Amino acid sequence: MFDRDPQRLFNQDQRNILFDIADGRCQRCGNPLLDGWQADHVVPWSVGGRTVIENGQALCAQCNRRKGREVQYTDEFVPRPFQREVNDQVFDRIRAGERLTVVLASPGSGKTLTYQSTANRLFRADLIDHVAVFVPRVTLAEQCETDWMQEDTRGSVVGGMCLLFDPTKRIGMIRHKIKEKPLTPASEPGSGFVSTYSALVTNESIFLEWAAKHEGRFLLVADEAQFCGDTTDPDGGAGGTRAGALIKSMHEFARHTLLLTGTPNRADNQPLVLADYEPHPTDPKRRVLVHHAEASYADGIAEGYLRKFEMRLIDARVSKRTLGDDAGHGDSLLEYNLSDDGSELVPVLRDERVWQPLVDDIVRVVQDKQKFHASYRGLISCMQQQDARKVFKYLQQRYPGLRVALAVSSDDGASKVLQDFKVKPMDILVTVRMAFIGYDCKTITAVGILTHYRDGGHLMQLVGRGLRVWEGAPAREQSCVIVAPDDPKMQGFLTLLREENDQGVKVFEEREKQEREAPGEPVQEELSFIESAVATTTRASSNQVDMDADETLLVETIKRSVDSAEDVTKLKQIIEMAGVMLKQPSPVPQPRPQPDPVQPAEAPKTQRQQIKDFNARTSEAITQYLYRCGVKPKDAGYQEAVMKATARVNEAAGCTAGEANTVEKASRRYRAALALK
Repeated sequence: MFDRDPQRLFNQDQRNILFDIADGRCQRCGNPLLDGWQADHVVPWSVGGRTVIENGQALCAQCNRRKGREVQYTDEFVPRPFQREVNDQVFDRIRAGERLTVVLASPGSGKTLTYQSTANRLFRADLIDHVAVFVPRVTLAEQCETDWMQEDTRGSVVGGMCLLFDPTKRIGMIRHKIKEKPLTPASEPGSGFVSTYSALVTNESIFLEWAAKHEGRFLLVADEAQFCGDTTDPDGGAGGTRAGALIKSMHEFARHTLLLTGTPNRADNQPLVLADYEPHPTDPKRRVLVHHAEASYADGIAEGYLRKFEMRLIDARVSKRTLGDDAGHGDSLLEYNLSDDGSELVPVLRDERVWQPLVDDIVRVVQDKQKFHASYRGLISCMQQQDARKVFKYLQQRYPGLRVALAVSSDDGASKVLQDFKVKPMDILVTVRMAFIGYDCKTITAVGILTHYRDGGHLMQLVGRGLRVWEGAPAREQSCVIVAPDDPKMQGFLTLLREENDQGVKVFEEREKQEREAPGEPVQEELSFIESAVATTTRASSNQVDMDADETLLVETIKRSVDSAEDVTKLKQIIEMAGVMLKQPSPVPQPRPQPDPVQPAEAPKTQRQQIKDFNARTSEAITQYLYRCGVKPKDAGYQEAVMKATARVNEAAGCTAGEANTVEKASRRYRAALALK
């Protein structure tokens, strides 16, 4: 499993350097190093640790013997190069006395497991006791908890990424917390919590109190740190955010802080909290984020954990009406193509003659993808909630058999919709921004962009929902289809994606070869409005292929006639490789049939959700008990009967609903309610 360093022992020169670094004292107990001291590997040589100064430490004979008796961990976790780099950087920077590691990582690079495995390694090395994680959304907090560890009512681990690590010593539960004390139980060393930046701001005293109590003994993780602006103002002013100011405060107590971001700057172009910047080598107006590890889309393509893409760009004919003025200028009408001018993108995308054809195209793409595998599905991101509701209603009416989900923040249960969409048989998810950051549903293979945001970082985050390789199908056969408006800034994003892809393909091909061989001033604008906008043509572009509207239409016609599910750009390549001109339709091989996957009944739940469910089921069990006794809600004395029955349940369980702060206690109350006679 591990490639061991050919050099097993440290040589004399290395030993001398380690002695000097340690200032002649044992780096475990601090006692003076006597004859017989040992040059030891921090990461054991037996599990791939290198025999280099950075992986060495000077130990006295007693500490080395004690360490030798410790368990050597056997993990199934095989990190990606990026994940290994982050692990090593954090470990090495802590040993060098540094307190911050900044990571720039594209969507789909595996950031969550990266910081979880890093915390696990630090806990095993006795460098931390806990991990504190902050994320921008509740869905990500819930995802962090359930992805890492799932326990049953008896406290036994039944699922999660933690199973990849030797249970002899590993990080325990990382519970989603809002304001409940304790954030980490004193009886659980190695446990952690995950919360949102919003909860940090709302309940700052609880989190700062915890940080002060555990000073120097926890890893602080600021995930999607672009949500935290830097500021010198303690109240979060001067371009910063209150969350950023509080992350700074938490950082002062942490053993080390891991800053993870998908973009070097915030959307307002302000710096990230705690981060350093340096001048761009060629553009003095730009700043470059100083980061210590990086994973790009190119890396994902090269390593095979991100998909290639095809972008279907839909053009529109726009009519802009400018009203006359008092100077005698009459009304005027300007008509232009969206592909030439995207300055009025919001009203254009709100015209049903533009967004409906775009939505129809997404449906066709999803249906094509499902010919390869029934689990594939699509995502449509809208500008605002009212737009999302219109799209949802249109899909329901136009495609009655389509399984569509709507998740907008104003709806109760939106978080559960996102969870269920990942595991239940579904076709399309319509949302605004709830599935924009960190949402991990690898069966999403089509992304519809109905938003006007054109910041490269934002678009990469959105498109990233469909770029992650799914383990249910061969990686190199997977692709993501992006359906978007054909405006100039979207064209620029296409160029960016292509450049990244070309880099990744080049690295991949070289590796295969080696393996075979070895803001401005405001301007007064005219009084005008978009009178109408109509979607016109669609063109397709992928990592290697460009197709104009006529080619796209022709190949799309061939595709429909033979009922092929291939992306049109790939189908064009197939036809050309067969030596057939595009104007001479040719039969295309049918996709391989695959069995439908077995879908789990529901998404895993956090402990908070399980406790809430047990409390609700307990209340229902008490209601059913009273009904069997002939006591109904409208009867006189019903509330008194409920109180008496609840008191019996609490007495039998040994706790009240308010005290049932663990799954075990909540389930105990439920069992007591079922036992009422």
